[in-house]
Amino acid sequence: MSKILPGCRLRLKTIPQLGLGLAILLLSISALTGEEKPAGKSPLDRFSSEEQKNLLAGKPIYRFQKSADAEGKYSGYGQCWAIINSPIDTCFKIFLEFEKQYQYYPRKTKSEVVNRKPNQVWLLNVFDFYLAEISYTVLYTIDPNRYRIEFQLDQNYPHNLNDTSGFFWFEKMDDQKTLFTYAAVKVDTGLKVPSFIQQYLTSRDLPAVAENVKKRIESGGKWTK
Repeated sequence: MSKILPGCRLRLKTIPQLGLGLAILLLSISALTGEEKPAGKSPLDRFSSEEQKNLLAGKPIYRFQKSADAEGKYSGYGQCWAIINSPIDTCFKIFLEFEKQYQYYPRKTKSEVVNRKPNQVWLLNVFDFYLAEISYTVLYTIDPNRYRIEFQLDQNYPHNLNDTSGFFWFEKMDDQKTLFTYAAVKVDTGLKVPSFIQQYLTSRDLPAVAENVKKRIESGGKWTK
């Protein structure tokens, strides 16, 4: 059964005037955009006790939802989280070294900056899946005040992935701990990419992304896969 991702403060019982379908839509939109926590609340408050236990033990967690249209074309989205033992400014600074992602990002063999503007970076990504390779360019939009980076496939560059979008988000827990979120809000591989690659992109590799980002940052940007 699909789960609505955490991060949503709106409750169905507070909006009885809305139809059930509209209420569910509003909940989904809020969750997928990564709504920020209320003032004074811990980022961990939106997780279950079991999830909190795993996060505090240093384990990444993830949630995933998938769907298929009438033609059987697969799409899905997911989120993963990890607690990084490093100040939030340090986390953000190291993560912004996009051109070095290939050194620690699962399956990524190339991460080349092809264009750059203030708070915007276009990054060419190449992933190796043994028998297949996917290549596409994403636009990273950086919000330094919120420690958040939105990404979206740029269709103007060559690509063999149909569409993808999401965000990376760092939230301060205390002076030495930061909650990292990676959300693949939309992953639409189309018909060109084998199904096993679809599964890795949208679910199996999500915890590995969080784990590797954690290792990279906690090592001061030195750890490599």
